[in-house]
Amino acid sequence: MAITGEPSELTHDDLPDLLRNDESVKVGGTDIDGIVRGKLMSKKKFLSIAQSGFGFCSVIFGWDMHDQTYFKELKISNAENGYRDILAEIDLSSFRRIPWEYNVPFFLCSFREPEGQSLSACPRSLLERQVDKLASKGYDALAGGEFRSAALLATGLTESTSSVPCAVR
Repeated sequence: MAITGEPSELTHDDLPDLLRNDESVKVGGTDIDGIVRGKLMSKKKFLSIAQSGFGFCSVIFGWDMHDQTYFKELKISNAENGYRDILAEIDLSSFRRIPWEYNVPFFLCSFREPEGQSLSACPRSLLERQVDKLASKGYDALAGGEFRSAALLATGLTESTSSVPCAVR
């Protein structure tokens, strides 16, 4: 298949041509706090694992947003199981380039149990399970994002700075 620019049509056979001018590829998956945790790997390494997946340390499901382990260890990721590796599976349809990182190619991953089953703590796996459940009942899932912002004008500033908006959450 020729590369069309539509990531949902990408196949593993397209990857060498798609990445021909790249030296490295960034991959990442979402942890339970919604933070993308990933790594940068050589193109050669990426091409070798793109179809089969690769090991990823389960500690990402035992860290908080400040990379500190939770005070109560979780069953999925703990010292007793050695923070075992889980399987990171590449989602080819998520391909994009990151313009602020020298246009490096990026792919999202879904995390699976080492044997390949859906991983309960992985947000993408949870969404996949819910979409499958809806589909089994004859429904499709749709989602929309809502972005809110506010721009406030600070009071008490001098005339030269009074037109500078302040962003708030």
